[in-house]
Amino acid sequence: MKIAVVSENNKISQHFGRAEGFFVYDGTNKEYHKSNGHGAIPSQLKELGVEFVACGGIGEGALNNLKSLDIKVFSGLEGFCDDIADGFFKHILVNGEAVCNSHEHHHEHHHGHGHSCNCKCGK
Repeated sequence: MKIAVVSENNKISQHFGRAEGFFVYDGTNKEYHKSNGHGAIPSQLKELGVEFVACGGIGEGALNNLKSLDIKVFSGLEGFCDDIADGFFKHILVNGEAVCNSHEHHHEHHHGHGHSCNCKCGK
């Protein structure tokens, strides 16, 4: 059984699609994988044999993509990736079901692509 925890600086990412990467845990080992981009994460997870994913917030499209690949999602989570995985394997991980369903994109002054949404992810 494998779980992926989407990561930003060793903490769970609060937005699935903007995660820099993810850790994959199998109960004894942990591997870090850099994200191949917003739409590529679900297929990356499937190729790695991941059955569960943990994140802060997640958009409805990504959630549906993961479900179509038979990957179960735990969302609405906060904390360090290792602690999240430990809770999963101890069967104490609780799904908060935080889904981003309204996105508004804008450009910031430093020419980066900004993001805000009206959900629990805080972005």
